[in-house]
Amino acid sequence: MKTAQPAHLARWAGWRLLNPYLLILPFFAFVGLFVFWPVAYSVFLSTMEWKLGYASREFVLLDNYVKLFASREFWDATVNTLVYTVFMVVFSIGFGLLLSLAITRRERFSSMWQAVFFLPVAATMAAMAVVWRYIFDANLGTLNAILQQIGLRRIDWLNQGSTAMGAVIFVSVWSNAGYAMVYFVAGLSAIPRALYEAADMDGASPVRKFFAITWPLLSPTTLFVMIIMMVRALGSFDIIKVLTNGGPVGETRVLSLLLYQEAFQFFDTGYASGIAVVLFILVLALALLQMKVEKWVHYQ
Repeated sequence: MKTAQPAHLARWAGWRLLNPYLLILPFFAFVGLFVFWPVAYSVFLSTMEWKLGYASREFVLLDNYVKLFASREFWDATVNTLVYTVFMVVFSIGFGLLLSLAITRRERFSSMWQAVFFLPVAATMAAMAVVWRYIFDANLGTLNAILQQIGLRRIDWLNQGSTAMGAVIFVSVWSNAGYAMVYFVAGLSAIPRALYEAADMDGASPVRKFFAITWPLLSPTTLFVMIIMMVRALGSFDIIKVLTNGGPVGETRVLSLLLYQEAFQFFDTGYASGIAVVLFILVLALALLQMKVEKWVHYQ
């Protein structure tokens, strides 16, 4: 015959059941407040005609998106964003992989070299962009001084359409290659040494070992780094703002900078929110792409 459970024990059992949910409540509150609410509010604002600082708002449904997709500036910024993203991701991954291979090959001082190449990532990018702006300066820049010393003419790197985007991409790669390097070093350290020893016994060349062992087994790391770099590229703002401010004549204006200009220079909050929603959809698509292709790049 069952005896009745004391009331205080029943309350304690109830608290034990509730306790795990109370522990994760702060996390969900944080995500809801700083992730889901801003996204939902941006979507709401994108359906409004509202100038920042004015109390009056008008519901316009999809008018901001119609205006957005009919805008030449938006499509130019989209093309610039794609160009910037592709080159920044490819070169950051390429240089990050080369650095990681060089560091893991030479174990002596490897930690020191990792720290040195990671410094641009740890530094404040806006401050570093100011330094690079002086390096690229047409009159007083270090780079032009070197060109003059070897008999070449000065180049206005940041104010010519033919060189401005290249300069921005170069600085972005410089600041992100160390980030990719850290992940590749971790990925290389996880590859079993026995595979390389077996390849050495078969007489495989270093190039053959790279394409038969290293590159395939690094594919999960490469995918992860690629997605991270794409997200970082889509969100790039400070480098471009400081170096060129989108110039010359919009040649380096990307979507994040266009969003800033529409929101805080022209105060068109509804239109800027539409750009933010488009950027969010792009980032979300990248996350879904990672989930889709992740199973294809893992080796058991």
